[in-house]
Amino acid sequence: MEKFGLGIAFSILLIACGSNAENNVTETAVSSQEEIEEGIVQPVEEVIVKKNTELEEVIEKEELPEGEEVIEPVKKLSKKIVEKPIETEEVKTEVIKEPQTGIPAIVKASHDNWNSLTKQYVTADGKVNYKAMKANLNQITLYLSHLNQTPPKDDWSKNEKLAYWINLYNASTVYLIATNYPTTSITKLSGGKPWDKKFVKSGGKVYSLNQIENDIVRPRFKDPRIHAALNCAAVSCPKMMNSAFLPEALNKQLDQQCYAWINDRNRNEVGPNNLKISKIFEWYGEDFKAGGGIIKFVGKYSRTKIMISSDAKISYKEYNW
Repeated sequence: MEKFGLGIAFSILLIACGSNAENNVTETAVSSQEEIEEGIVQPVEEVIVKKNTELEEVIEKEELPEGEEVIEPVKKLSKKIVEKPIETEEVKTEVIKEPQTGIPAIVKASHDNWNSLTKQYVTADGKVNYKAMKANLNQITLYLSHLNQTPPKDDWSKNEKLAYWINLYNASTVYLIATNYPTTSITKLSGGKPWDKKFVKSGGKVYSLNQIENDIVRPRFKDPRIHAALNCAAVSCPKMMNSAFLPEALNKQLDQQCYAWINDRNRNEVGPNNLKISKIFEWYGEDFKAGGGIIKFVGKYSRTKIMISSDAKISYKEYNW
């Protein structure tokens, strides 16, 4: 009976609390409505409408072309975004087309490898360390293989072509000696005719040293200075340059070789009335005629202050192979 009485009392208490809460909510709602009516608080709907109105006023104040809608810039931006991937795809296609074989196309020959070898194993006075060259035969082979794969093209400059053929000739000569080292003379190789041996490759074709000199370099370039640059591995030959011939420095290098050759008394003796000079001038006399002849050529590169007579007597030194 006591428990039953407690339950009734508890229920009455809950009903009273609920009634007070409802009264509070109602009072708050009424209070808010009164504030709205008095102008203290604006209704939510009015605030939103006002903000939209202000935004429209700002947009109307913008200077837009006649008849153009506000949404137009968005359309333009969208158009650009669509076009961009198309441009990128076209560029990518061009890049993919280039290396389809997996091997990058080599346009022009590089002489860096030969330049490094000659700087290390050729002295300033032209002496070649053939023993060291033989130890680095794989590097010479690699360079010659590179030249074989990069033969001169029509769009190469004259200097690029000439530097290519001179370096190919000299590197091939060193290769021939190094593969047969030790040997006392190049004339001991290939039955005494090493310059007629076809072993020099360029563009898949095979040449002899004589073919490079007499069928390519001399007739195509008509420059007598090449005789100071092509090295035949003989004692009387103009000294080997201790660097590769480079297109950008070729004219200067050819002149330097000529100065060194003409002023080397072991190879040329220059006097005012007598010239005792290299046998090369006798063998290739025709090449010097275009520049005014042998005497003028020698006089140009002689560092002596002697004036050489145009009637100077010319004789030739015995060639030491």
